[in-house]
Formats: sequence, C-alpha cells, structure tokens
Amino acid sequence: MDIKQIKAFVTVATLNNFTRAAEQLGYVQSSITSQIQLLEKELGVSLFERLGKKISLTAEGEEFLIHSRQMINLWEKAKGSVAASDVPKGKLVIGAHESICAFFLPEILQEYNRRYPDVELVIKMGSWCDFESDLRENQIDVAILIDRKLSVSEFVIDKERNEPFALLASPEHPLSGREHVYAKDVAEYPLLMTGEGCSWRVLFKRALENSETALQLMSEGGSIQTLKRLASFGLGVTLLPLFAAEDEIKFEHLKKLNFCGIDLNLLIQVVYHKDKWVSSALAAFLEICKEKW
Repeated sequence: MDIKQIKAFVTVATLNNFTRAAEQLGYVQSSITSQIQLLEKELGVSLFERLGKKISLTAEGEEFLIHSRQMINLWEKAKGSVAASDVPKGKLVIGAHESICAFFLPEILQEYNRRYPDVELVIKMGSWCDFESDLRENQIDVAILIDRKLSVSEFVIDKERNEPFALLASPEHPLSGREHVYAKDVAEYPLLMTGEGCSWRVLFKRALENSETALQLMSEGGSIQTLKRLASFGLGVTLLPLFAAEDEIKFEHLKKLNFCGIDLNLLIQVVYHKDKWVSSALAAFLEICKEKW
C-alpha cells in the first residue's frame, strides 16, 4: 500500500468514476484500475461494487474512505514538515462564489502572484453547498463564502467581514421614487434573482416567509452582470451585494431601494478545515486576505 494507491482510491470514491479520476490525477484509466485492484488485494476486501459501468462503495469501502482521507492529510502534514520552506510553492486551490471571484479575488491574486510566483493558483467557483464537501474531502484548500455566520465546528473561520445587500432597480423604475419600499411593493414587479441555493436568495426568501408575499420571478440563475444589465433597463428589481453594484450606483445606472423591515446582511468568510495542514502557500494567502480586507 502506498500513498498513490490511497489517493487513487479517494479520488475514485469522490468522483464515483474511474475515467474522471484518471483524468484528474493525470493517469491512464488502466493505471487507476490496477492501483485499486492492488489495494483491494492487499486489504482482502472489495472496496467498490461494480454493476456495469456504475460503481459504488461497499461497506468496507465507506469505512476505508474515512481513514484514507485522514492518511492523506497526515501525509501532507508530514511532507510539509520535512520540506518546509519560507518561500511558498506548490499548488493552492481556492473555492469562491462568482461575486467574490469578480470583485475581490483579482486584487488579492494579483498581489499573491507578485509575491509568490512559484505557487500554482487554481480557482473553483461554486456555492457553500459545493465547498462544504470539497473542504472535507480535501479537494480545495480554502473557501471564501458569502453566507450567514458559519457555525460548523470542523471549519476554521480565519477572516470575516460584514457585507450589506440591497434591492436595486433602474432610477426610472416606479419603486425608485418611493421613500420606503416593502415586500408587498416588490411583489408587484418582476424580480431578477440568482439561482437556487445562492446564499442571498435563501436569505431573502426566508425573510419573506411570514409576509405572505408571492414574488414574480422574471429571471433566475443568471450571472451578476446579466442581472445588473436587465435591472438597469427597467426590466425588474434585483437583489445583489452592494459591492457588486458600486459602479452602477455611482453612475446612476442603478438605484438602491430603501427596503424596510428586513435585515439584508451576510458575511464574507475565509474558511478552511480544522484538520487541514496550513502550508506556507495557504498561510501566505490567508495573510494577504487580512491585509486587503
């Protein structure tokens, strides 16, 4: 049994697919298959059930997966302890929401690249639903979230910052001329929303649960740029973090509505798993986040 076999097993188990695991690890599929077979032979158990082209973990495979992830984390810590260097290098995988990638990360990554050109940066866009499992499975090193306060003990919040959200509309929109806007007012017009599972969409939906207000969804699942564009042409009202619409508000393409009765605030949080080995590359990234925020 060696670390390559363990990594192959964890990758196949995570992706539920030999071909995709081979592509991710840079091997041919036959090599991955061979590594799993050698591992099963040494353990004396079947780790996967193979039904046609579908695979699933056996009970023994589920149990071994828990220990395998721990072994990989220990291997990374051990490797880092004997190969420690003051100069960050290697690969750093960062998970972040689209809005973070568009408005916060570029400045941070530019500075990181300037200081540490030997580190390969990989960005994975998604939501907390994606990143929660990715952090547990060591698929990403760190995640930057926009969400409510995270209260899961297995994750470390290294940095957090409060971020206000707002309902935005064209300056010519009927709601833009009102001194106060309520949920019942918003319900009279089309709403331009991000996709299901987006943290601020969930926040807004929960906040309105007791208002008995049925909202008109004109668009959902679009990018932030698309939603801003549609709203600026008077086609509806959109809900976005204020930092994502600073320029549009400044140049009067969009106007912040004075929405009453509901707190529209979330937190930007920089998170990693408590069992994660904090490499010099990760430590440097966390430090730059603190400097810039």
